[in-house]
Amino acid sequence: MTVRDNIGYPLRIRKVPGPERAAKAAEVAGELELLDYLARRPGQLSGGQQQRVALARAMAVRPSVFLFDEPLSNLDARLRLEARTFLKRLQRELGVTTVFVTHDQAEALALADRIAVLEHGRIRQLGTPTEIFRRPANTFVASFIGSTPMNLLPGTVRGTWVSVAGVLLPGPMGEGARPLPDGAEVVYGIRPEYLRYTTHHAPGSLPGRVTVIENLGSTQLLTLDSEEAGASLQVTVPEDLPVTVGERGYALPRPERVLVYRDGELM
Repeated sequence: MTVRDNIGYPLRIRKVPGPERAAKAAEVAGELELLDYLARRPGQLSGGQQQRVALARAMAVRPSVFLFDEPLSNLDARLRLEARTFLKRLQRELGVTTVFVTHDQAEALALADRIAVLEHGRIRQLGTPTEIFRRPANTFVASFIGSTPMNLLPGTVRGTWVSVAGVLLPGPMGEGARPLPDGAEVVYGIRPEYLRYTTHHAPGSLPGRVTVIENLGSTQLLTLDSEEAGASLQVTVPEDLPVTVGERGYALPRPERVLVYRDGELM
């Protein structure tokens, strides 16, 4: 079938008359920038164009809700980014409620107004992308959401501080932070983006040695092995910060971004 036939197929099943079917197919094709391809067959289209044809076919019947089940999974990285931007703009313009299923957490953060994070069919957290990223409700979400997972370190509450293998780190001071029960065994959570790296010791910082430097373009991702804490953690730093493998440094958490978990749940 041609692109025109593909788009009009759901209308044909509903026995919409030919002229009306052609008009609706052309209208949807215009919205998705497909007018120049109506006479082509799927094999003559790029992957991104094929995805738009599939979307146009769904749009032709003007549904009240869209359900997309990993629609971008077969596209390469460049096409995924283009399609993601296109879908977000289109959804805003159409104003149609859309349920978008994806295993790509970056895709979810970029597209969603609200995200439901599922584990084994159970919703572990429901919230806006900002809420999900900044305040994961449990360690599962914390370790899943984010291009680099949150650093999660076992520790013990000591007043307003958390002792991680004897190193005192600042407790949470952000919005919604509550007093911590002294002596409680907890997990200390801090994202790599919310750690400041320095080669000079500062109170409340975790010492370690740089073992890996990953150049991510606009940033660098450092892996810091801390013998004191018996753990590794990752720190995001500017791309122009001079760092060498093997140097000793310190990771200083931003207290307003610190999270503490007990029995896997956010305190």
